[in-house]
Formats: sequence, structure tokens, C-alpha cells
Amino acid sequence: MNKAPISGKIHPLNRSRPIAMPLSYEVVQLFTSPQGHLVEIKLLDRQDDRPEPGHEWLWVTDQSVTTLRPRLSDGETRQVRTFREARLQLDGQRAELTWFNDEQFALTASPMRALPTLQHQLIHNHLS
Repeated sequence: MNKAPISGKIHPLNRSRPIAMPLSYEVVQLFTSPQGHLVEIKLLDRQDDRPEPGHEWLWVTDQSVTTLRPRLSDGETRQVRTFREARLQLDGQRAELTWFNDEQFALTASPMRALPTLQHQLIHNHLS
């Protein structure tokens, strides 16, 4: 076999291409249930393609993160949020997330606003 020799040469980093850095975020609200975590985050690193103020709602399970995309609705209030994927009813320390496939999750507010390590890493990966 005629293989090309490995030179061992290290090529310099191409600085003209930006390196994708994960966005910094702060947990604004955290609700938990046996099925997963509902997290409202505030993005601390503003990007041009993201509208101000940079808040997102995320549904986080042990295996995935789903961004809930806001949808304007006639019944929209601070207690009722409508997303393309689900409807959120907030009631103080409790909340209910109803997916449009009729699956409902009862959620409880977490006073600590700290996610388990696995979910934190999933969000980090999702935002990268």
C-alpha cells in the first residue's frame, strides 16, 4: 500500500471564521414535574437575530430540550401564554402545560431556580 505520510504539521486556527460560543443565560422561572422542567430563561448575550429582551421558554426532559415558540393569541395574559407547541397556564406557585396533542403536565414552581446538572448541560448544548 502506498499511504501518504503523516506530517504532524499543526495548521493555525482560521480566525476569519467566528467560533460558535454558547449563549449565557439566567433562569428567570423554573417549574418542575415528573415529566420534565419548564424553564424561562433570559439570554445575557444578545445576538442580532434575536429580538429583545431575549427571553425564551424551554421544556427540558432527561433527553431533550424544546424551545416553546410564542404565538400571539386573543386570550394572552401574564397568566396564560400560548406557544405554537403548547399552552401555559400560570397560577402563582403552580402551572399547567397543555400540549396540543392534549397531553397535560402539572408543574410546581421551584424556589431555587437551579436545574439538575444533566438538564443544565442539555440547555447549554441546545443554545450552542
